[in-house]
Amino acid sequence: MDEFKAIRAMTAAFTRSPAQHNALFESDAEVFSIGSNRLAITTDEFCEEEDGFRSSNIEQLGWNLVAATLSDLAATGADPAFFLQVLGLPEKDSDRFGLELTRGISAALRASNCFMLGGDTSCGEHWRYVGTAIGTFSGEPLFRSTNAERLLLYATGSFGDGNLSALNPDYQAKFELHHDFMRRARPFLGLGMDSSDGLRNTLVTLCMVNPGSRIMVNADAVPIHPDVAAFCRSAGMPPQGFLLGSGGEYELVVGVYPEHQTAFNNIWQNGEATCIGSIEKSHQPGLFWQKTDSSAAKPDIPMRIDPRFQKDRRAYVAEIIEITHRLFG
Repeated sequence: MDEFKAIRAMTAAFTRSPAQHNALFESDAEVFSIGSNRLAITTDEFCEEEDGFRSSNIEQLGWNLVAATLSDLAATGADPAFFLQVLGLPEKDSDRFGLELTRGISAALRASNCFMLGGDTSCGEHWRYVGTAIGTFSGEPLFRSTNAERLLLYATGSFGDGNLSALNPDYQAKFELHHDFMRRARPFLGLGMDSSDGLRNTLVTLCMVNPGSRIMVNADAVPIHPDVAAFCRSAGMPPQGFLLGSGGEYELVVGVYPEHQTAFNNIWQNGEATCIGSIEKSHQPGLFWQKTDSSAAKPDIPMRIDPRFQKDRRAYVAEIIEITHRLFG
C-alpha cells in the first residue's frame, strides 16, 4: 500500500476549507483560523500491534500516548492547549489498566500545560487509543516545506529506542515532550517535522514536500539511544540500522537558518539537539547519506517492506541490515 497515494485519493473527495493554511503533507498538524485566531489540530490512533507501544508499564504507556500526540503540535511550533481522547480498554483487567493509563496521561498533560476536554471510552480484546490535540500560536506556524536556500538540520534527543520497542516486546521506550525546546528554538527555524515514522521516513517526506532540495545526513552524527547502542553491541547489529526503521521515535527534525546557528546553539542544553546534516536547493535533489562527515555521499535506498502491511518481521529486519551495509559498510 502506498500511504501517500491513498491519502491523496481520499482527500480528493473533500472540499478543502479556505481557512486551512497548510497544504496536504505540508505540516505535522493541520493549521487553520477561526476568526482572527490561528490554531493547530492533530489526531492520531495508536495500538500495540501496529505501533509497538508496549504496556509493560501502563502508566508510562499513558505518558507516551500523550507525548506522541503532542509531538505533531511541537513540530508546527504550536503550544498545546486542549486534548480529547478515545480510550479503548482491554477486556482483561480493564479497571486497573484504565486507572494506571490515566495517571500517565494526566502527568504528561500537566507537564505540557494542556487540558483534557473529554472524549469516549470503549472495550475490546486489546487496548486502542486515539489522541486529539489542539494548540495555539504565539508566532508563525512552522511547516515541513521551506523556501530557504539552505538550512542546517538538527535533531532533538537520541534515536533508535522507538524502533527497538517496535521490534522487541520486552522493551518499552519513553518519549520526550518538546514544547519547551520549541518555544526557545522557534525564532531560528525555517522547517520542522517529527519522526513519528522513524528518522529515514521523516527525511524522505521532507524530500517529497521540498522536491528541489538535497538532504545530506551524517549518520555518525545522529545520537543513538544508550539502550539501542547496548542492544546492538550484544546482538552484533549495526546501530545505523535503527535510523532506517519505521518505528516512531517522536523526536523532532528542525531546519536552522545558518546565519542563526550561533544564537540557536546558545538556547539549548547539552543533549537537547544535534546537527545531523543540511537541506539545500539543488539540481541533484533527494536524500543522501554519509557515514561520517568526510565520507562520500550515497543516495538513499528505498525500502521494499513496510512492516505495517507486511508482517514478516524477520524479512523486514534482514532488509534493514542489508541496506545498512550497502549505505554505511
